[in-house]
Amino acid sequence: METNPARSSTDIEGPSIRIAWKDEQSILAMWEMTKEFEEEVARKFAIPFAELPFVLRLYDLTDRQEIRNDGSDLYTDFDINHRSSEWVLYGVTQGMSCCVDLGIRMVNGRFYSLSRSQMI
Repeated sequence: METNPARSSTDIEGPSIRIAWKDEQSILAMWEMTKEFEEEVARKFAIPFAELPFVLRLYDLTDRQEIRNDGSDLYTDFDINHRSSEWVLYGVTQGMSCCVDLGIRMVNGRFYSLSRSQMI
């Protein structure tokens, strides 16, 4: 298990998302969104911010070391509350390499990433 402090995203335009090991079976994801960014996202999707279906997408990169977006990526989505600024993700194991996207998953299943964490 890695004990380094939370790592920050390199996404300057979107929200900053950081992840850190909480214990041997969970990760804590933390992020911040400005009011201006919330308004921009609501305009882009033409849906009030509070009604957008936010998710954290946990990618298992243990055997890949990168996200390929080719349909073979291993991930789990966690539905989150739009008012949250942190979430505990369960189902990880010691020795797993992963990263997390904060994004929006539409009803048709299409996923739009707003920010990606560093890999831990």
